[in-house]
Amino acid sequence: MTTTAQPTIHVRQYRPEDHATVTKIYIEGLMAADPDPKYRFLWHELVRKDLTNDLADIEGSHMAPGGNFWVATATQDGSSQVVGIIGLLRVSDDVGQIRRVFVDPNFQRMSIGRKMILELENWAKQHGIKSLFLTTNANNPKPQAFYASLGYTKVDENEYDWKEHQYFRVFKFIKQL
Repeated sequence: MTTTAQPTIHVRQYRPEDHATVTKIYIEGLMAADPDPKYRFLWHELVRKDLTNDLADIEGSHMAPGGNFWVATATQDGSSQVVGIIGLLRVSDDVGQIRRVFVDPNFQRMSIGRKMILELENWAKQHGIKSLFLTTNANNPKPQAFYASLGYTKVDENEYDWKEHQYFRVFKFIKQL
């Protein structure tokens, strides 16, 4: 019986040549957030907005204003591919917002999300950020448990403010570094 070795996972800073894969992982991850076809059009609207705003210029939207953006790569048999993404927006001198946390479904359950969060937290500490926050789907307990396991505390519940539909709840989590 032959067993395939697990890929080596590495988290590194985003590069412009990662852009196509980053947007693919983002779209697939976001579209999987809500299986209800009744509201699929809202997710398409959000993807369109994000791809023409911050994800159109990751360096300008995340990195230039004092934040950062990382990708996780999986290397196996000499081949490497981007399999995860995570961004940090600097909200103020000492507060950052974690955004765009997605892992390719084929590479989930390999601690990639955890590695990306830890890399982000270390970078944030080194750059004077003392507090981080994020929002996550209130209807999905898996990411809530994931963030809690990393020391994040749920502090708020909001409705996502769609233009006309306010059905999608998010929880806000914070962590002091």
